[in-house]
Amino acid sequence: MNDKINRLIGLPWGFGPGQTDCLRLSIAAQETYGRAIPLVWDYTPENYEARTRDIRRELEKIAHKIEAPEPGAVILFDFSPFYHLGTFINGNHFLHIPRGGTSRLTRWSVPYRKITIGIYKISEVPLW
Repeated sequence: MNDKINRLIGLPWGFGPGQTDCLRLSIAAQETYGRAIPLVWDYTPENYEARTRDIRRELEKIAHKIEAPEPGAVILFDFSPFYHLGTFINGNHFLHIPRGGTSRLTRWSVPYRKITIGIYKISEVPLW
């Protein structure tokens, strides 16, 4: 695991300085792999939950589904009624941030597999 990913572990959930949510954490994780996620739309703490349903549509514009996890792949979960994102750091663990928690690595175990919508590889969108 690279040092840049290590710096993304332990961040608190939220919208203030030094805080993050699953979308912004996924964007930061992609940057560690040299890619940018151009998912830019207006969401605020007030409309965040409703806007999570937009994630799938926006993700499918810039990525394609793959069958197996690989480092840097984005995983999309259905935590009905909301969606949730994570980023694989290897074939079994992904980086994510649960609402109200801190960012962490989690094993892609059976409970997570059951709610997985898909694994996506971001198209090569260079940072520079």
